[in-house]
Amino acid sequence: MHTAPGRALCLLTVMLAALAGAVRLSPAHAQTSPIVVTSDQVENDFPSGVTFKLAFTAPSAPKEVRVLYTLAPDGTGATAVANCTGSSTVTCSYSLTSGAGIVIIPGANITYHWDITDEGGDHLTTADKLYVHEDTRFNFKTLTSGNVTLYYHAGSQSNARSVLDAAVQTLQSVGTLEQTRVTFPVKVFLYATAAEMQPAIAPGGLGRGVTVLGEVVYSDTAMVSADVDTLEITRHEVAHIVTGQATKGPYGIASWLNEGISVASQKQPLAADTDALAAAIRSNGVLSIPELSSSASGSSADTVDLFYGEAGAIVKHLIDAHGVGKFAQLLATFKGGSTPDDAFRKVYGFDELGMENEWRQSVGLPPRAAAATPAAAATAGVAEAGSTAQATVPATAGSASSSSGGTGALTIGIMAALGLMVVGAGSGAYVTLRRRM
Repeated sequence: MHTAPGRALCLLTVMLAALAGAVRLSPAHAQTSPIVVTSDQVENDFPSGVTFKLAFTAPSAPKEVRVLYTLAPDGTGATAVANCTGSSTVTCSYSLTSGAGIVIIPGANITYHWDITDEGGDHLTTADKLYVHEDTRFNFKTLTSGNVTLYYHAGSQSNARSVLDAAVQTLQSVGTLEQTRVTFPVKVFLYATAAEMQPAIAPGGLGRGVTVLGEVVYSDTAMVSADVDTLEITRHEVAHIVTGQATKGPYGIASWLNEGISVASQKQPLAADTDALAAAIRSNGVLSIPELSSSASGSSADTVDLFYGEAGAIVKHLIDAHGVGKFAQLLATFKGGSTPDDAFRKVYGFDELGMENEWRQSVGLPPRAAAATPAAAATAGVAEAGSTAQATVPATAGSASSSSGGTGALTIGIMAALGLMVVGAGSGAYVTLRRRM
């Protein structure tokens, strides 16, 4: 995800823990039961979530009624006890809401069924049904190319086609780099503004002063706003989808590496990131690998521009200096399950510190000792860049370090500082916003 002063990028995975026992989502066969379902539906409560509703008749009062569901593509099976009223004629409901690790975004596929048991011991398991969640505020149009579908509700078809083309090209180019293929359907939702996109990805907002320009909440869906550099935001976010496919394994990869790949996948660098990196190199204030690996570096307005600029530069150096083959091998090593130091040693012959010092040498900086932690120098380097309050950056998907979902939700994104001039009636104000992409 790409974020301006506060852009968190990011690759996000929603996982729902089973609340009781094993969850069976596909009944093996139809059952004969005196329990008769008279109504089975899902009510769209956008932006908060959905409500499952059931009505049935039974010989006796209900003992337990459960809804069992899976939120695709990243969720595991989950089950919840519904609230029911009535005896022989029963109505039940259960509300699934975004929050506490669950994010229900437009395009979400929810497969569900009901398990009903009454006091007399009668039981019924209904057949699976599919519900597709929608943003009810807009009538989305679609364009499709290959396995990518773009959903948009505003702007010209020509502009929408450009966004779709950027997404398809990114799947191909990053797939070639990482030697992986994304064959599953990919969805890109394009919103006219970040403000109108916000309820679709984080109901209730992320806090004062934070605007999200783009985000990957599900592993198959990129959310993009058209506020700033729409095509670059699209490239950044879609690159996260490819990287997620290439590195899906027991450990994944460090957030700086994930974000660095997406930055390197953009057609042109962001001015804020470039300026911050140049200033940090001049002052020998670049971030160390441990600092890049810290979630604070990618989410702090003091270091966010440098975080993305440096992460992208290191990834580019690895590819330019050692070739795309070794870089793809590195990602495959992570996918197979490896610590960062072991992965770098296996592929390049040096650990993370050795990799960092090779890059430092390439930009004219002295090597860093293992025990050194130049946090103060790094902050000073960003301050010298002077871009924290004035730069504009594209949005991209979220990263593990900038996860906004906690348990069960992985968000990938880029953060950077954004200065906007706001002109009101008879007055003007210069404000600094934190943007997350």
